[in-house]
Amino acid sequence: MDILMYIIKLTVYILLVTISGYVLVDSLIRNAVSEQRQSWANRMLQQGAKALLLAVIVALFVQLVSWTQQFKPEASQLVTLLMEGTTGKVWLALIICSALLMLLVTRSAIARLLLVLAMLFAESMNGHASGDSIRVLFDFIHLATVSIWIGGAICLWLNWREGKEQAIHFIQRFSKLLWLSIAVVSISGVILTLLIMPSISYLLYTSWGQMLLLKLAAVLLALWLGYKAKTTLQKHNGAKLKPLAAELIVLAFVIAFAALVSSLSPVPSAANALNHHEMGEELHYTVKLTPNAPGPNRLSLSLWTLEEEGKVEQVQLSIYAADKPKTSERQFILEPAELEDYFEFPGFIETRYKFDKLNLPYPADWEATFTITFENGTERQISFQFEN
Repeated sequence: MDILMYIIKLTVYILLVTISGYVLVDSLIRNAVSEQRQSWANRMLQQGAKALLLAVIVALFVQLVSWTQQFKPEASQLVTLLMEGTTGKVWLALIICSALLMLLVTRSAIARLLLVLAMLFAESMNGHASGDSIRVLFDFIHLATVSIWIGGAICLWLNWREGKEQAIHFIQRFSKLLWLSIAVVSISGVILTLLIMPSISYLLYTSWGQMLLLKLAAVLLALWLGYKAKTTLQKHNGAKLKPLAAELIVLAFVIAFAALVSSLSPVPSAANALNHHEMGEELHYTVKLTPNAPGPNRLSLSLWTLEEEGKVEQVQLSIYAADKPKTSERQFILEPAELEDYFEFPGFIETRYKFDKLNLPYPADWEATFTITFENGTERQISFQFEN
């Protein structure tokens, strides 16, 4: 089901940015496509809107099946998920907008522009940007400018098929918009990444970050190919334009990576979270570390100490990587916290401490030591090893 959903989302994403890109470029650049190709492009745009409508309907159906398998809701609850949940609202908005676009492609240029902007905004409200207005705004800007870049490549290809003069004329008119869109794509992409990603280390140690780096590499390659396409067309009078075809192929990979990034979680899975418990004659303790991955982690320490030892005054954590004990060692003072689950042991006092931003810079075998200081000045130490 996950693979099917990804394929459908990829299809929707490709159709959305391709249709939106063409409409945006055609709206921003007067007569972006030659008159000979305009009617053909409109027919293709209408067919694309039909395909998008069908793809979104299929996506909505698969989403409903997925919800049914996960939550086993009643019919009324399913309707509530659809009408009130963000995902359901986005799919419904895309269905309505793509249906209207299919009907208004050739009737109103302003209407189709507003419709593609509405679809891009709806898409921006889905995925990692959802729930935060600033992230939604930057995601919308990023998606719109990426669409302009893709739309420009499509229009260039359409004009080139009519002759080299037409293609050169389009490049001269599109160049400023292209470089502006590339600048905005870069800036908005960096800001959006920083807003979504809790730690820069996630770029290296999560599937989301690795896909994002692949997307960046594909974008840089597409930039170079776009520059080659422009210079080849101008220097060689458009006799061959292989870099343009290569750029379109690379842009398809950019879209695929973008769709994959949107379907992955930007934070590490909690499947490897640490939950370590030990019972002793004079001390019991439980250590929880989530998600137990490179980057920021949440640490929780529950202690059961003997009543005769008195109250705990302070807990200090000393931690270092086994392969670099001197350079990686760091120390933290834990904060007192409310009890999560109260387990009473006769003769023991339960206390809990936490540290919400324990940063582990890279995967390693770690050595951790808790130094427990009581009000009477006595100390106890707990040492254990874990791997992240």
